[in-house]
Amino acid sequence: MVDAIPTPRTGGGSFKDKDKPVEVRLSNIIAAKAVSDAVRTSLGPRGMDKMIKTSNGEVIITNDGATILKHMAVLHPAAKMLVDLSAAQDVEAGDGTTSVVVLAGSLLGAAQKMLNKGIHPTTIAESFQKASHKANEFLTEVATKLDLSDRESLLKSAGTALNSKIVSQYSGLFAPIAVDAVLRVIDPATAINVDLKDIRIVKKVGGTIDDTELVDGLVLAQNAVKSASGPTRVEKAKIGLIQFQLSPPKPDMENQIIVNDYRQMDKILKEERQYLLNMVKKIKKAGCNVLLIQKSILRDAVNDLSLHFLAKLKIMVIKDVERDEIEFICKSTGCKPIADIDSFTEDKLGYADLVDEVQDSGSRVVKVTGVKHAGKTVSILCHGANSLVLEEAERSLHDALCVIRCLVKKKYLIAGGGAPEIENAGLNPIAIVTELRNRHVQGETTAGINVRKGAITNILDENVIQPLLVSTSAIELAAETVKMLLKIDDLVHGDMR
Repeated sequence: MVDAIPTPRTGGGSFKDKDKPVEVRLSNIIAAKAVSDAVRTSLGPRGMDKMIKTSNGEVIITNDGATILKHMAVLHPAAKMLVDLSAAQDVEAGDGTTSVVVLAGSLLGAAQKMLNKGIHPTTIAESFQKASHKANEFLTEVATKLDLSDRESLLKSAGTALNSKIVSQYSGLFAPIAVDAVLRVIDPATAINVDLKDIRIVKKVGGTIDDTELVDGLVLAQNAVKSASGPTRVEKAKIGLIQFQLSPPKPDMENQIIVNDYRQMDKILKEERQYLLNMVKKIKKAGCNVLLIQKSILRDAVNDLSLHFLAKLKIMVIKDVERDEIEFICKSTGCKPIADIDSFTEDKLGYADLVDEVQDSGSRVVKVTGVKHAGKTVSILCHGANSLVLEEAERSLHDALCVIRCLVKKKYLIAGGGAPEIENAGLNPIAIVTELRNRHVQGETTAGINVRKGAITNILDENVIQPLLVSTSAIELAAETVKMLLKIDDLVHGDMR
């Protein structure tokens, strides 16, 4: 006999579910709320930081919601949905990754109270969905249209995103860098999105965060090879990027060659020398004077003899270029990756006015300026006293860049400081939230929580503004996730195959 499917509550009677679906739903809500509570304390300017120790022993200090959740060992399927929710917000808006999880946790808390009153979960889920659409309509009504030529508003938005970070004291430095970086790689008049792959953040230990700078060109963390006394500065550079090895070929790993005759040994060495010399001559013949060599896992990408030949021909060498850097280098300089020596021709070379290895804040980097495709890419050279500070500085810069990207995608601004969401930030919840609600009822829609003064003020006077897309995306994604969680009535373990 098949049990009838329970229908949503329509009249005055309350909905009574079976025991198992109730237990499953309660388990999901508790697990998801636990994740929400874990990141709740990192929200806002008064938010605390988390120290994360990863499985491989790496230590991360951050208050970025997406980073905390990404490294959290989560087992419960419902809790994993909140981790995915934060990741989705990071992709869509880049900011508000903590807010979206806290919002979902609050919605689940409200849903639990309604479930206890006997309201059907489908009714609750659909109501949340409708409420999210209505909330976004209200937010759009109070939003202010933005022109990308309004630099002041862009700086305020980036500064607001940075004020809740560990590196908040450097928001005056990072905000202009983020704004200028985005505006250099787009056409403000026509752009509807920003490809953040065109903006590369290069981290270098040494100096302080104050030494961070925006470079209109390419910055390489690798140093020029000086072992063979090769050049470290080249003007009017013609840049070649190779993906093959400048070293003698070797037999397969399973095979080995044993030479007993010294004459044969001399012949092998002579052949190796000639083999390398021919390759280097082909590189020089193409007009190349700066050579970038991709890191190789098969054998040495370059050996001392080939470095000697390259130095004699005044070719600057930078080795150990990572695979994920190739696309950015090609887009910046106009070069094309070359897979074998026979394909090494002049048309595959890039161009730059100057390639120079410079001493910068206690560390050496290679700067490529005056590139062929100026304006298509920019680099941010980020300095810091240690790797922990550098990693958090990179995450903060990424959030600031994402905020500017949000404003390019959806050119509207709203007040920050909890004004649209009416949320607290570590102050007295009863007094502050009650006062905030009262101000909004009186029509002060830009009233928000001034954390520094510990009072409710007009948040626009404090220059606390944020993109509309951050809030609308957070509300939509949180409502969708809560709707999915509420409609689950059973947990089935799949067959492991």
